[in-house]
Amino acid sequence: MAKYVRIKKAKNLRFRLISVLYLLFIALSIIQIPIEWFRINPTMTAYLKSTTSREVVILEIKSAMDAVDQIDADFTEALGYDEKNKIYREPNGYSITDNFFIIKKKSNVIFEKLVGLKNYTEKLSAENPKRKEFERLFAGDLQNGLKNNNPILWSEWKFKHVPATVVKTLLAELRLRLILLNGAVELDIKGDKKDKVVLLAYNLDVLKPGDTATFIISNKKETTLQISKMGSEVNEYKWKGDTLYFIPKTTGQYEVKFDSKGIVDKLNITVIPAEFEDDKKETLQTFFIGRKATLRFKNILKADKVLCSCAESNSISQTAGKIEFTPNVSGWCAFQINGASGEPLLFDSIYVQDLPTPQIVVSGASGNKLSENRLIQSKSISISAIHPDMTNFNYDVASVNYTLIGANRETKSVQGAKIDLNGIDIAKLKYLLINEVDIKTTVKKINLKEPVLIEIIKS
Repeated sequence: MAKYVRIKKAKNLRFRLISVLYLLFIALSIIQIPIEWFRINPTMTAYLKSTTSREVVILEIKSAMDAVDQIDADFTEALGYDEKNKIYREPNGYSITDNFFIIKKKSNVIFEKLVGLKNYTEKLSAENPKRKEFERLFAGDLQNGLKNNNPILWSEWKFKHVPATVVKTLLAELRLRLILLNGAVELDIKGDKKDKVVLLAYNLDVLKPGDTATFIISNKKETTLQISKMGSEVNEYKWKGDTLYFIPKTTGQYEVKFDSKGIVDKLNITVIPAEFEDDKKETLQTFFIGRKATLRFKNILKADKVLCSCAESNSISQTAGKIEFTPNVSGWCAFQINGASGEPLLFDSIYVQDLPTPQIVVSGASGNKLSENRLIQSKSISISAIHPDMTNFNYDVASVNYTLIGANRETKSVQGAKIDLNGIDIAKLKYLLINEVDIKTTVKKINLKEPVLIEIIKS
């Protein structure tokens, strides 16, 4: 029996490729988690933990809550906390999560208590409110292992590849569900939180016209709101319950002021100009001199004037959410859309490439070969110039310098794009050599001196 197994080089490379693709898949999966979720997770966790309930009288609920608290504390210790910077050691990583919950099976401590709680509710009648509430609150858990007492399925569904800060939120959310099951939820306001009008505010870091900043208010009935810009009040917001959605229509510095019985919370918000949207129809959008192009934007409601550094004003048209223009200058091109008061609502730039050199095309030729019979019928050869990226752009052939080889060896020039073969003995014609082509465009003149040789074949 052979001592070693030899893997062919091709298979070895394939195994490596599969490994790289797997790592890429994991990386892309992490990228799909919105960065805003990471940012607000610590705040959400603290908010979820601020709830308490009346005294727990059902032993199974108390055991489950204690298990969640214990695992939360153990996970925090395993995760590590940087006291200097006030952050966790690996807040967005999941290696510690997988090691703690999947490999070491710490999640089984919680799972066993949830199974005990499930068994308790199953002994109640089908119409019992507590049983119905459990089935509603833990429907996802029941579908993913809890119903069939499968700790591996539940643990992987709940914690596998989950970033550490998200795990902290999941544990707080699980504890909140247990409190809801117990009943009589109250908000536990501690320390200086009792002086806070705004309990939660997010999406304030980078705000653009049409974006939404969200505020959760402690008591809307007792709170007055004032939003101003440069000393003038604005009403660019809407309420939904105790949640305020601030949706600015323009750029600049806003002040949002909440007043609840003399307790005032003020927030200054800077709204910056928006940018163009990526065109989802194209993997890479390119811009060329002379080619009409389209740029798209959203959430700009009061656009008044478009400024552009690479196109004449008469070549720019604006409709709702769209700008069409024809650039006439190459290089970086700046765009700015101003509002009625002159404030910039959008600022962005694109790169305009120079007019691409076209390819010379001989009508009827295929693979640089042209049929003799076609020439006998048409008595002419038509020349054109095209480029695959410049559809609907006109490369006008002004003149052609050519040589007919076989019939004679004389080099001639013709104005326009058609070579007249009247008076030429086509049967003796062997090759057409295009020496030089002059092209006119709306942007510039192009002189092509790259020879093109076309063979005349019998057919």
